[in-house]
Amino acid sequence: MIDVVLVELKIPENIGFIARVMKNFGFRNLVLYRCNVTKESYITASHAKDVIGNARVIDGLEEYLSEKSLAVATTGMRGYNIGNYIRKAISPKQLKEIITENSAILFGREDFGLFDEEIRLCNTVVSVPTSDEYPIMNVSHAAAVILYELSDLGDEDSEISTELATQRDIDVLVDYFDDLMREVWYPKHRIEKSRVILKRAFGKAALSKHELNHIAGIIRKSVLYVRHLKSSHGKE
Repeated sequence: MIDVVLVELKIPENIGFIARVMKNFGFRNLVLYRCNVTKESYITASHAKDVIGNARVIDGLEEYLSEKSLAVATTGMRGYNIGNYIRKAISPKQLKEIITENSAILFGREDFGLFDEEIRLCNTVVSVPTSDEYPIMNVSHAAAVILYELSDLGDEDSEISTELATQRDIDVLVDYFDDLMREVWYPKHRIEKSRVILKRAFGKAALSKHELNHIAGIIRKSVLYVRHLKSSHGKE
């Protein structure tokens, strides 16, 4: 499981808010390093009190992180300068591509974030893309965005909706439209040009397979219905 590590958070309510966010997105492993946990933390945690109650409290970051396969520092800065070394922050979406089960994500102090020496202990730095006008987020808000991106919740539906249709899929859909055009006596001299326009339009739309199949189903039903009407009319 991925650990969510809070480093010297001073505002008790933030700990509670982060516990709630963790439970929202299916994260359970909370690690506390010199955090100010009070009854207010449990009050704001609401139904995620157990996340705080089961939290692991550590005395040092270096020894704890040495057990992890990936340590991730969070920052509000896109490029983080540590001494003479500039480390470019990645986005939460990019983080999801490299995160492993035995990973830890560090969220720092409300005022100073993570110190340079703490970031040096980490393999990578992640930052939430925000407006340049006001780039710094509240730590609990940043945790919400990052944990949402890393969550597996809804991935099954996402795969259905984001697998893009191929050109072959689009050709099949255009064939269905061809059938429909011929059944409704669409001008024959315009069919070929309409096929080209439809193929271009569907190609530009970047339809998912799920979307394309849904449209194809409507057109197939329409063709069958028109043929049924014609057949019924012919018998009268």
